[in-house]
Amino acid sequence: MECDILVIGAGPAGLWAAKTAADFGLDVVILEEHPSVGFTKHCSGWLLGCEFTYRFFKELKNTLPHQNVSRMIVADPVSGNIEEDIEDTGWGGYLVRREFFDRELARLAILSGAKLFLNAKGNFLIREDNQVVGTKTSSTRLPEVRARVIICADGMKSATVNGFAKREIASESEAETYPGVQMELVNVRDVVPGVIEIYGSNDPMLAGRALWPHGNGITLASFSSVNTFFQLRSRQDNILSYKLALSFPLYMSSYLNRRKMGHFYQQLTKDGIIFVGEACGCSGIIHGMISAYYAVLAAKRAIQSGNRSFNADKQYEYMVRNSDIYKNPFCYRGIKNYYGSYKNWLERSKEIKTD
Repeated sequence: MECDILVIGAGPAGLWAAKTAADFGLDVVILEEHPSVGFTKHCSGWLLGCEFTYRFFKELKNTLPHQNVSRMIVADPVSGNIEEDIEDTGWGGYLVRREFFDRELARLAILSGAKLFLNAKGNFLIREDNQVVGTKTSSTRLPEVRARVIICADGMKSATVNGFAKREIASESEAETYPGVQMELVNVRDVVPGVIEIYGSNDPMLAGRALWPHGNGITLASFSSVNTFFQLRSRQDNILSYKLALSFPLYMSSYLNRRKMGHFYQQLTKDGIIFVGEACGCSGIIHGMISAYYAVLAAKRAIQSGNRSFNADKQYEYMVRNSDIYKNPFCYRGIKNYYGSYKNWLERSKEIKTD
């Protein structure tokens, strides 16, 4: 199969790239290695508030279950002291269930003209004259796809040994990861839908834990392991454990996170393939979607000019490195080191624009 743009990966970044490109009238193919869009889930489902978010979410408000975010509380789970209590001033955005959100983006991409193939993993890049022109896939129905521009959006897996970023652009230190478990919990005590709670502590079991209360009594949280969750739930010496004591998981999914979360790789393209979202080191759903938007702008210009690769590479690199998402990364694990406080992070992030 041949197309204008091949998108590898059907997460938010890849799907937004596909929809945007299809809206421009380009012939788009999306490859997704899993048998369904939206699994496995490995994030809170927070759509950080900014102009880009509120603009595109108008299309989804009436069809997608969501919870408005109204507040973020940063607290010490042992003493109970509140370090920061930050009201939404435009940064709040929405909490969404990723399986619903991703499938809605996939629906919109398909309605715009993109072609989505499930159970089709991009395995090996095809190169001709030192340029990437397509990929071999795991699908017998679609063994090979060639395109004028390839956009790699294979997410956090890109940082693993078989991921495209690890093989093509990322150094060992940039791609270093650590494991965790994402859970959807029911019956978490004393949480308010849309009020994000973040806990800081010297206790490694408590440090960096957060609660993301969606509607309908579901709260998302991540832990270093399943055992850590159950150990925390049984403790009686801190607020977080009290809140978790009666909760049970509806869903669990393992995940990987990069130690340099949110910070872009030094290299964002190679031989005509453009990396977006987590595949280029760009953490956060909204940051990833914006990086995908820039990739499509660069690809469209290159296709229209007849220069498939070099111009797209250079234009994309320029747009990203001069963008708000590059200057204000979603480096969640290092907020205080980078921004000084959560409030500074949120106030700066709400000003993110794509123009």
